[in-house]
Amino acid sequence: MKFVRLSLCLIATVMVGSFTGVTEAVASNQDSPRVNVIYVLADDMGYGDLGCYGSKLNETPHIDALAAGGMRLTDFQAAAWCAPSRRGLMTGCHPNRPWQNEKGRWGRLAEAVMIPELLKTADYRTALIGKWHLELSEGLHPLDQGFDYWCGTKGSNDWDGPAPNYESFRSAPEKSWKTPLYINRENLGPVVPQSGFTKRYTEEVLNIIKAEDDTPFFVYLAHNMPHVPVFASKDFQGVSDNGVYGDVLAEIDWSMGQIIEALKKTGKLENTIVVFTSDNGPWSMFTEYSGIARPLRGQKSTTWEGGTRVPFIVSWPGQVKSQEHGGLMTHYDIYATLATLAGVTVPEGQAIDSLDMSKVWLEGAESPRTKHIYYFREAMAFRSGDYKIHLKTRERTREPETGKREPSVIRNPPLLFNFTGDAFERRELQRRQPDVVRNLLQEFEATRKAIENWEPF
Repeated sequence: MKFVRLSLCLIATVMVGSFTGVTEAVASNQDSPRVNVIYVLADDMGYGDLGCYGSKLNETPHIDALAAGGMRLTDFQAAAWCAPSRRGLMTGCHPNRPWQNEKGRWGRLAEAVMIPELLKTADYRTALIGKWHLELSEGLHPLDQGFDYWCGTKGSNDWDGPAPNYESFRSAPEKSWKTPLYINRENLGPVVPQSGFTKRYTEEVLNIIKAEDDTPFFVYLAHNMPHVPVFASKDFQGVSDNGVYGDVLAEIDWSMGQIIEALKKTGKLENTIVVFTSDNGPWSMFTEYSGIARPLRGQKSTTWEGGTRVPFIVSWPGQVKSQEHGGLMTHYDIYATLATLAGVTVPEGQAIDSLDMSKVWLEGAESPRTKHIYYFREAMAFRSGDYKIHLKTRERTREPETGKREPSVIRNPPLLFNFTGDAFERRELQRRQPDVVRNLLQEFEATRKAIENWEPF
């Protein structure tokens, strides 16, 4: 059954039948019913923005309930900013691998088998609702990469409007931000005000859930919010104690509640994996229009933990037990994990960095990932086990009023931190443990070269 367009909406008709357990689903690609997946990605939400991650500023009862009933990760690594985070998620490769080839800047990316294309091999219906941010050139459009349907924006919601600086976010009226909405390959122009994005996207997802079709679905809900400029719809304006940013989070939380309620009413909740996470840390330089990473250090566009470590909640009633997990996991691990849970095989040469975390999710097993290399345009930090070194650091993207970019600072010798008791990167250790620094530098260089040469690390 195809998607049907109604009044500028395509109502996705992608349903799944009953699910009898992960063992049966993984055992056979053809004969067993498969689990649905709804992957919700907030934009620029901080580690400290949700009640279940300690926020005293924002009320997020629906997301908190999702966490209480599922797994809440405390060491999930995205990327330092928007587009690389999505590259890692969709491809199962470290986002900073060199994606160009003889066909051009993103030629190799266009040839990648992304998650929706992978799931299409198991007859999944697939939809992207929200922000893409992976180019629209040949081979890179969402419909070229396995999505049956797309309703959303090509990139961030600050692209089509005033200069993206603090003054604009503070005083520019909503109508000055003219981010266009795309339906599949059609650019409809700025038909949806910024304040309408979250509600519109939620309605699209609800249509997918409620449609009658016994085919499994993968829905990637990539919110534009709470990336600046932040706007909540009329029903949510002034509802929080944290200004417009809190209002925006309240609406995203409402959206999550609507999705869960629709899954319950249609009898699909127990057969659906629901993930809620963020693409990177908060853009805290914009103060009241942005979130916080506390207790972590740093913000978006930095390789401090607050720039890359984000909330991550996974729920699958009856399969994922209620628990907190402190193991290391990354966005590029999602690919292999979903492949296992959907009962599909990762094609040879694809998702070469992705580690299967299905046993972590289903059994609470120890994470197989032990190291991670951090980039903001260049390799700046490296982690192995409990130790992390910073070769370069930066505190923010730019001076928020003028827009002047702020340079990185070379750290020679590198800064050293031990996450055992100091995930906040406050106690610098390199003078006391120079041997650890030397070993990490060797690992860093080997990993950096592997990424540049398209070798496993």
